[in-house]
Amino acid sequence: MTDKKIDEKDLKEKKSWKNNLLSSSVPMEFEVSKILVKHGFSTSADYSYTRHGAQGRDDFSVDLHASTYLPYRRPNEITTEFHLLIECKHRHRNNKWLFFPDPNLGEFSSFTLGHTLRVVDDFAPVMLEDQPSTSFDSKANFCLKGVEIDLNNGTVHDAEIRRGLAQLQYALPRLLTEAIEWNLGMFQEECYPFLFCPILLTTSEILVAKADTTIASVESADALADLATPAPWVVVHCEQTQDFQRHRQIACDALSGLVESGATDWVDAVRKEAGVHEYGLPSAACEELTDGYSRGRLGKYFGQFIVCSLPHFESLLSKLKAVAGKTDKSRKLLWANPPAEAAE
Repeated sequence: MTDKKIDEKDLKEKKSWKNNLLSSSVPMEFEVSKILVKHGFSTSADYSYTRHGAQGRDDFSVDLHASTYLPYRRPNEITTEFHLLIECKHRHRNNKWLFFPDPNLGEFSSFTLGHTLRVVDDFAPVMLEDQPSTSFDSKANFCLKGVEIDLNNGTVHDAEIRRGLAQLQYALPRLLTEAIEWNLGMFQEECYPFLFCPILLTTSEILVAKADTTIASVESADALADLATPAPWVVVHCEQTQDFQRHRQIACDALSGLVESGATDWVDAVRKEAGVHEYGLPSAACEELTDGYSRGRLGKYFGQFIVCSLPHFESLLSKLKAVAGKTDKSRKLLWANPPAEAAE
């Protein structure tokens, strides 16, 4: 074998293992974890959950779970929890993710302002303003659907995007249930509201189709740039399918025990005294989460997801932290002092 052939073989083998390692998304997860830690988050890999379906149950995981507390870097003054679930998708350099904007107007849209960074104060003796989260969403690119375009071979599909979003959505009931259980199991004065946001992160460039895109404009386009403009991130909506509703009902089942045991009684009383309607009380929320098919306010928990391009992740993270910080500062305690039994 000539030296030239040996060099070509070595180059091919080197390229192969590098490509396979990158495709595993593990280097990407490590890079993202370091960014999160830099911004004060604690991270863990492979956030597992059991997916309950009509055909049985299977174990899955989301790549990263990150959490921190507010106020930032003041561990002795915790007032709010902040969680992120992140699924990483490493794609090759010539892959583009193209999303199509929501054409619906106002109330006809599936999107709700303030439902991307979820503000959950329903299970605590505290009220938070959702205006900062609403303001964040008012500047968002809301998109109905996305596809992956491989500029090398011309293939177009949506499998990786749909799979990533599904992994995030099906992991949310565990995150929500554990956050509620944890808080209602604490001393009453240590029962905190929490924020959470699911993010699908990709190495691909994200583009948003122009509002005037038509079949004819696609046929006449010479390049993708003729149809779309780059975006750092977009917000997409995922329908709560019957399969997901079944999964959510089972995954949240532990919450029914909280209501039956009376664990929600005290915070029900505090929030009712503050003027919260019966359907907005913690016990009612737990019952809805463990009920059968229900859309209602559950879209607040399970409907909207951020899809972000990796080069813009740190910028997105800074914005989310700022929104969370403003939200925490809006807190209004619903009691002057904890009830007497909490102090005993």
